[in-house]
Amino acid sequence: MSKSFYQLLYQNETLYRIHGETPVNEFVEEIPSSSLIAMEDPTAPLAPISAPQVSARPASISVPLPKLNHQILILVDESPAMSPSNTIFLEKVLKAVNLNLEGVDILNLAGAKQMDFRPLLQNKTVHHFISFGVPFININLEIMMNRYDPKRISGVNFLLAESLDIVQTDDKNKRALWGALKKIFMA
Repeated sequence: MSKSFYQLLYQNETLYRIHGETPVNEFVEEIPSSSLIAMEDPTAPLAPISAPQVSARPASISVPLPKLNHQILILVDESPAMSPSNTIFLEKVLKAVNLNLEGVDILNLAGAKQMDFRPLLQNKTVHHFISFGVPFININLEIMMNRYDPKRISGVNFLLAESLDIVQTDDKNKRALWGALKKIFMA
């Protein structure tokens, strides 16, 4: 197993190796035997445990998901709102695959913190996630994928693309987006 696999699987956790065992990988820390605690008398009463100290961090606000009306969700990150040129470009992109702006939900995630889209997947609310410049990790979906390489996971199509600003100014990205959309909507 590679280091990146373990980092993806155990992102924010520290992994330890017990003294004497063969290490799985070089990034796993070994617990020295001096730090292991042995209980001398298992029948002795335990001392009360004080509450752990929590460092002062700014509280992040969890944003509730809006009600979605369609099975296609487009994610953008444009502050403060989507520009008219990007709206027109997105409308042309959707028209190319027989869709329109009224047939999709567009969610601008500019400035949003801690949005959790997992319930949408569990409830099969959305069938297509198309993200323009918003990594899926930002919405609490741990999906590793390449741009313009659509993936179908649990019956939901995912597509990650560059931001609308970048796509509409670069022919290479336009072609890649068109190819990916054809795989999803015209296959």
